[in-house]
Amino acid sequence: MDITNGDVAATQQHHDATKRSDHDDSSSNQNQSIHDDDVSVSSIIALSELDPPPSRSEILRDKWLESLSGKIHFWVGVTVMALIIIDGAFFFFLLVGAQNMCTPRTNCNPRNWWYNFSIQFLNVLFTYLATVSLPWRLSNTAHLFNGSGKHYRSSDAGLDLYGRPTEKIWYHISQSRRRIIVFFLILNSLTQYANQATRIIYYSFELQNVFPGTLWTNLFFMLSMMCAAVAGVLQIHAEMGLRKVHPEKFPPTLFETLGEYLTKVRNIRRRTREEGGDEEEPTRDGDVEEDRRKLERGRSFFVRNIHSFFSNVEPSLGLWGL
Repeated sequence: MDITNGDVAATQQHHDATKRSDHDDSSSNQNQSIHDDDVSVSSIIALSELDPPPSRSEILRDKWLESLSGKIHFWVGVTVMALIIIDGAFFFFLLVGAQNMCTPRTNCNPRNWWYNFSIQFLNVLFTYLATVSLPWRLSNTAHLFNGSGKHYRSSDAGLDLYGRPTEKIWYHISQSRRRIIVFFLILNSLTQYANQATRIIYYSFELQNVFPGTLWTNLFFMLSMMCAAVAGVLQIHAEMGLRKVHPEKFPPTLFETLGEYLTKVRNIRRRTREEGGDEEEPTRDGDVEEDRRKLERGRSFFVRNIHSFFSNVEPSLGLWGL
């Protein structure tokens, strides 16, 4: 998605989706119209109308961020996240000795070889995320700490990297909270690079298991994880708070959308079972057809909400390499 005009495209798609759903059930119409009330504010100001116009560095930044916004990049990020979970679990089991390869369970071969391999692979995955997320982190840092100058862009809540009104939820977090978050995210990247360097220097199980290897590898690993944890908690808490206070402005989360859809499906199926003993055959056939149409509308509404959610959280995910 082109971040310079992404809000305009999202707005048009959102209004088109609303027109297609004019005959949806009342609950779907209500939720859809809630979000349409505010998206029209987004990015009506074109880049050509900005004063001052975009600088060369801003245009370069846009191209940089746009290159990280494709579907391939997103799914690579999702795959990396899945590998982190799988390898992290494998590493934990080896750490506590939950293995049957050899004895003693916490210090033997081939357990030690696999232990070192898992932590090395885990660090490569973390370094990848710290690197692909760095453009978003640096762009937001420059925006949030840009005091004044010829190309000053306001970073007040609700304004994007160009100082234009936007509906992206990340930009609606308070300026001070975003500054704290990106500060810890930059620290996360720097400490992860230091952590990766120590894993290159102390590359074997024997080297990383004795001083000074055990100090440096564990120190930067813990610092990197702590910085990521602090930033993640602050960001999630802030965005959840915004959705709670302004449900009419920001699309529901994936879990909320899925929960709503599954609730509709359960209600329709329960009603179908309850009416299963009705002797009026034509009426029952009509109800079945109506239920089928409601399910189709529910699926369409579900897909639209998912698309709206991912469009809304693009900067939020970009900060984490997604």
